[in-house]
Amino acid sequence: MARAKFLCDAERCIECNACVTACK
Repeated sequence: MARAKFLCDAERCIECNACVTACK
């Protein structure tokens, strides 16, 4: 699930709990 961090957009930031840093 390491790709989820790269496919983490501002729209998926809510569903992405592992990409909190990418979600600024």
